[in-house]
Amino acid sequence: MPEENSLQLTDLLQQAQAARLANQLDQAAHLLGVAFEKHPDALPVAKELALLHQQRGEWPEARDCLELILAQEPHNTQAFNVLGQICHAQGRLPEALGHWQKAVEITPDYAEVWQNIALAHEHLDQQPEAIAAHQQVVRLLPDNSRAHRLLGMAQLDYGLLPAAHHCFERALALAPDDPENQWQHFFIRALAGDFPQAWPLYECRFQLPGRTTPEHDFTQPRWQGEQLAGQTLLLHAEQGYGDTLQMIRYLPRVSKRVERLILWAPEPLVPLLQTMPEIDELVSRKTDALSFDFHLPLMSLPGIFEDSLETIPKTVPYLGNPSPSAQPPRKVGLAWAGSGSQPLDRRSIPATDLAPLLEAPVEWHSLQWGQTAPGSLHDHSAELTDFAATAELIQTLDLVISVDTAVAHLAGALGKPVWILLSPAPDWRWGHEGSTSLWYPTAQLHRRAPGQTWLQLLKSLSHKLDLVQS
Repeated sequence: MPEENSLQLTDLLQQAQAARLANQLDQAAHLLGVAFEKHPDALPVAKELALLHQQRGEWPEARDCLELILAQEPHNTQAFNVLGQICHAQGRLPEALGHWQKAVEITPDYAEVWQNIALAHEHLDQQPEAIAAHQQVVRLLPDNSRAHRLLGMAQLDYGLLPAAHHCFERALALAPDDPENQWQHFFIRALAGDFPQAWPLYECRFQLPGRTTPEHDFTQPRWQGEQLAGQTLLLHAEQGYGDTLQMIRYLPRVSKRVERLILWAPEPLVPLLQTMPEIDELVSRKTDALSFDFHLPLMSLPGIFEDSLETIPKTVPYLGNPSPSAQPPRKVGLAWAGSGSQPLDRRSIPATDLAPLLEAPVEWHSLQWGQTAPGSLHDHSAELTDFAATAELIQTLDLVISVDTAVAHLAGALGKPVWILLSPAPDWRWGHEGSTSLWYPTAQLHRRAPGQTWLQLLKSLSHKLDLVQS
């Protein structure tokens, strides 16, 4: 009879595991309920129940199972790993790190746990600790391209460009067809200003997993930059509003090579862009009535023109009319947060950190969409209905201060003085050093150093505003 019960338990657990892995969670729960009823003290049942509760997001039940396991097997590294994953899912990162540290103390060569430790440190903005943990993963998995890529990304976030470049080269050598490896190779080349080598790699963006704007499946061919006599080109926006504002600088060049130009742009940009003389037709959505011969994603234009540092169009304004700015600046606009679309948003500044900056003796105006202005900022949130309204407000200001968001691009495109605030890991378009922008001559780049807080940077900017007022 014990052998029969043992066989039944094995069968139940195998069927429950198969159902869980197939995401048939109700069936798995039923099978494990039967197993628990027959074998309430069997540790394998608790282990499978813990994984099921974790998959269903039932955190208290999963923790109960794991604590039962650890009471009987205090050196069970998998239990500590899953406990850490549960804490991470609940946003309790320090507690998660504690469980994972116990796991690697017991099993130092547990690569999965080292990876979890590294990513948790990144979320806590603890880059040196993240790099050290990623290095452990690379030591354990020297032929794993993802391990090298993630180490390179952590090093890049900490400003260690040569080390990051080496990791990305290694990752690409191990898996040359992986679009994520190609993307990081593009990113670091573009960050260094090596655009002739970077632009061809940029096309891998459409193959990246999780991309929210895939390449459109048009039957018309992609434009390669050739002269289109008597033919129509459709340029279609992608990614964020700022990307569109950055790339419309190319429209005068494009219009010289095509008979007719259609621009497909997001609706909030349409009122702003409709005055551009190069655009023959401006649309915010695709319809069956849309007639064109060739198409191209807007962000592919620098590659089409094979631009380098020297040849990128830099003339501003290319939107609106130039307006003189008062010296010193009296009216200053501020945008402190991005759209929130990035899972690890290091470019945004907590509103609570703005206080030192707002002490500067200027008239402050909020350019932030969707958020009530704090402190002494004039709140324009009800007026900022689209980018034309935002541009109209910016034209009345003397200076714009913005994080890396569409407002920074808009101010630059309008030729307004703009201070762009960058995290230690800036986007490729801002380069890795320097205070001037390749794309916007009226911009000053203010870079937060590794280990420096936004609060510290804003205090220095407030002092700078004080100086220009005196």
